[in-house]
Parts: sequence; C-alpha cells; structure tokens
Amino acid sequence: MRKAFAIFGCCLLALAISAQATFIIDEFPPNTPEPDSLFLSGSINNWTPNDPDFLFVRDTSGRLFLTLPGKQSFEYKITRGSWKRVETNEFGQFINNRQYQGGAQGDTAFLKILSWEDLPVNPRHGWATITITETPKNTPPDASLYAVGGFNDWHPGDPAYQLAPLGNGAFQVRIPLMEDTTYYKFTRGSWETIEGRRNGRARINRQYILHEQSSKNVTAAIESWEDLAGNPINLYTFFLLLAAFQGLLLILAINTLQDNNRAANRVLSVLLLMLSVALAGRVSTYDRDIFNWIPRLLVLPDFIYFLYAPIFLLYINRLLRTPARNKGGINWWHFVPFLLQVAFYFPLILMPKGEFIAKVVNQEFKPFFAWSGGLALVFNAVYWFLCRRTIRQYERESGDTLAFEPNLEFLRVVMWLKFACLIIWATTYLIGGLGLILATDLSFMTEITTDTLWVAFSLTAFFLGYYTMRQPEIFKLPASDTPPSEQGQEEEERAASMGEEEMNEIKEQLEQAMEESQPYRNPGLNLHSLAEMAGTSPHSLSRVINEGYGMNFNDFVNSYRIEEFKRIAQQEDYQNHTLLAIAFIVGFNSKSAFNRSFKKLEDCTPREYLKRVVG
Repeated sequence: MRKAFAIFGCCLLALAISAQATFIIDEFPPNTPEPDSLFLSGSINNWTPNDPDFLFVRDTSGRLFLTLPGKQSFEYKITRGSWKRVETNEFGQFINNRQYQGGAQGDTAFLKILSWEDLPVNPRHGWATITITETPKNTPPDASLYAVGGFNDWHPGDPAYQLAPLGNGAFQVRIPLMEDTTYYKFTRGSWETIEGRRNGRARINRQYILHEQSSKNVTAAIESWEDLAGNPINLYTFFLLLAAFQGLLLILAINTLQDNNRAANRVLSVLLLMLSVALAGRVSTYDRDIFNWIPRLLVLPDFIYFLYAPIFLLYINRLLRTPARNKGGINWWHFVPFLLQVAFYFPLILMPKGEFIAKVVNQEFKPFFAWSGGLALVFNAVYWFLCRRTIRQYERESGDTLAFEPNLEFLRVVMWLKFACLIIWATTYLIGGLGLILATDLSFMTEITTDTLWVAFSLTAFFLGYYTMRQPEIFKLPASDTPPSEQGQEEEERAASMGEEEMNEIKEQLEQAMEESQPYRNPGLNLHSLAEMAGTSPHSLSRVINEGYGMNFNDFVNSYRIEEFKRIAQQEDYQNHTLLAIAFIVGFNSKSAFNRSFKKLEDCTPREYLKRVVG
C-alpha cells in the first residue's frame, strides 16, 4: 500500500511539473533599448507592469523566456517595466490583451512584439513621402488635411499624419510602409470630409505597391471632397432622370390610346418600367446620402441585364402579331439566367450595410460585377440576333400582305440603338482587358464608356416618345390585315385553280384601280383593302401579283409609289419640295423605307436618279 501511495505521489509531482506555461519572445523591435528588461503583466499578477516574478530571462541560446504554472487561463501584455512602455501594433497603436487559455498539460507560447508605445514606429519597408500637388478649388482655406490608412487604424483626423503645407497649394506627408501594399486616402479630419472622384462619387482606396514603385516619393492630386461635391444632378444624371420620367409618362400614354394594342403594350409597359427603375437606380448611386442610406440600390440596375432582352423578344412577338408566335409566346426557360442572377446576388443583398459599403468603396466586388456584366453582354448579344431573326422573318412574310408596316420601321430603329449599346458595352470590356494586359489603370476610360452606355440605353425612352407622337398607330390594334393563310379553304383552292384568262382579268382590274384611285398613296394600304378595290379575294390577288408581276405585294405597291415620285419630282410645281416631302405625298411613311425601296427597284438613290435625269 505504501508503495502504491509513493507511485501516485510521484505521478502527481510529475504532472505538476509538466503543467507549466513557457512564454518565449521570438522577435521584438530592433529599436528596443538593450538594457531594458521585459515583463509579463496581466490578470495573473494584478497587471503589475514590472513584477520581478514575471521577468523574462535569457536562455543559453539568448532567447527571452518566462515559465509560469500552466493550469489557469489569463490575459496579459508585455511591457518594458511601465505602462508608458507597453507593446503596441506595428503602427504604434493600442492592441487588445493577449489571451492564454491554460490547460492541464501546460503550453508553450511564442510571442512577437511589433512595436513599443514610447518608441518611434520602425516600418518594415521604410517610409513613403507623398506630395499633394493639387486640391479641389472649393477646399476651405483653413482646412487641415490628413492621411488615413491602415498605418493609423484608419483614424481620419490623426495629428501624426497631418499634411504639411509647402506653399503654392501643395502639401506633403510621410506614411510608414509596413506591407508590400499600403492602402490610404486623404480627409479633412472626418469620414464625412473624405476625398472623392472627380464626379463626386466615392473613390477607392489609394495604393502604394512596393514592388511597382521605383521611388518612395509619390505625387498625387485630390479631385474632390465628397461633402463639397455639390448637387449630384449634373447633365449626365439629369439626362438619365429625364429618360426615367419620360418612360413613366409613356406607360400612361400608350395604355390610354383608343384601341390600344393591349397584348403588346402591356409587355412594353413592363419594359418601360424596368428602364425607368434602372435609370433611377443608376442616378441614386451618385448621391452620397442616398448611397449611405440604401447602398444596395447600386445593384438594382444590374437586374435588367438578364431580364430586359427576353421581355423585349416577347414584345416583338406580340407587336408583330403573327399567329404562330401569339400561340407560342415565349417559354419560361428564357428567364432562367435572370433567376440564377438573383441567386448569385442574394448574398450581396443580405450583407450587413456597413460591410457592403466598405466593399463597394474598396472595389472588392469589382471582379464579381465584371463577370456578371460580361456574361450579360454575351446573353444580350445572343438575344439581339434572335430578335433580328424574328423581325426579318416577319418582314418576309408581311411583304405579301402589307405595302408599309410602321412596326418594322419602329423596330429597326430600336434594334440599331440596341446594337450601338452592345458595341459600347463590348468596348468597355476591351478597354478593361487592355488595362489588365498592360498592367495600366484604365478605369477612367471604362467609366466614360459605361456612362455612355447608359446614355445610349436611355435613348430608348426618347425614341418611344417620338414614335408615340409621330406614329401612334404602332401602339394601336391593327386594321384588318388578315394574311392569306387565314382565309377560307374554299378561296384558297379557287385561287390555286385560277386560269390564265381569269388572272389577266384581275390584272386589268388591278391596274385600273391603281391608275384611277391611286390607293398606293395610302401608307396603310394592305392586301385585303386592295383586293376589295380590284373585285377579287386576297388569295387571288396575291397569286396575280406574285406570278403576274414577279413581286410580292410590298414591292408591287412601292413600284407605283416610286414611279409617281419620279413623275412629280420633275414637275415645276414640286421644285420647292424636299425629296422626303414628295416621298410622303406618294405614300411612303418614312425616309428609310423610301430610300430602301428606291435603291432596291432602281439600283440607285433618289438623288442620284434625279441628277442623272434632270442633269
């Protein structure tokens, strides 16, 4: 029994000896005075800064160490014998207490002291001297300017980093270089007076990248102060707001037209509402107060990326009114990319407000937004071709029934505008890619092209307003223009079995109607109306025009218009009229349709023709 107690006592003694904490100072600042002693001060010794029982001693290798009982946990710091000489972070700033968790088996803690409160900071990579060569003209003459960054824990009015005036509007300050990359900005003493970009918006942190700098003397210019940037409404933002407002007015206008085309106009109203909301969201990011209040408005315009194009395709299908398209509409899978976008953006929306603002200002979301915009560019380019194919298919089909389709003219203009947007969008990415390849900051150019893109996009509202006033029939229900494919089976069979004698008779009646009544002067002339004038069915008239004249209905009517134009353009009574005015007189309803038809049938422009004939 005594032997067992002896063994048990030895085990306890061994355990007590092993349950020790050893603190080893691995590294301390090189400017630490040689004769100074280092102490551990913490809750274990009532925070006494110079307790001799907690003095670090040197081992045989020259390292400073201290061994303490290791069972209990405590907080502590390292001092040089007083609280005025306590350890700090690498920038000489206060640090939180160190933590020792304790444990039955003891522990070994390796400590690294970065700096001392009473000694000057000793930057790892030295100092950089920054000279401010230019400040905003509205800078208050008595303002004090400060550098703020990681080197002073982002304190916006740190007197240790106040800029010294050099005269002639120049200032200078030295900042420590503790890392390879140092981030900083300039303020007038508070975060409300932080510097901004030339347009007054928040700018990203400045950077001093050690390996990219051949000199530690840097020059910089402060472009603006956020609080003195003035009214966020400038010419650019005013234009966007005007377009957003016009979009809302157009929603009311097109839906209050008599006999309005509800099927198409409802989709157009959704497009206009999206346009107005996106433009308003874009403008809101230029106001610092609104951005700080609701910063997530920044991502609002992005949701138009994958939503606008499929809805525009749906609008084209509704507007062009082809039976096959009206039945099929647009499939739900067109909106899968938009739903995926919402899923990827959801973490940003749920992010805490302060964290979101900080990441936006520091452009930490830039890669995310760049990938999103790049995929959206490809997506919208694909849909542009889908819309173009739909319009061209309808153009071929309508040529047999309509002499003029104002919807096509309207859609051509909108498609050209969207093509211009795609080109500007692609240019933005080309410039950004070039900047990456050349390792050059070309953000000022991409900002210009991005703003230009939004201006071009906003023009959609103005073009819609123009067509609403000039050609309101685009937004109304169509007149009876039923294509031959929807006529009775009996009429279709009769037209197919029509003999040559009957075809010649219809041709005579058709030519007589065209000469005497001049129906081609009506811009809205369609196959059904002309068939009634010729005393036949639309099926029969369509076959006569196709086989008897080798043309479709559109080209047939336009040939009469062009001949009439050629005749009266040479008359003295019309010498004071412009070519476009004469084109309108003979039945054309747009300059582009007139020029396109003339070139197609005459192989020259109207002006070239008259110059050749008149001399």
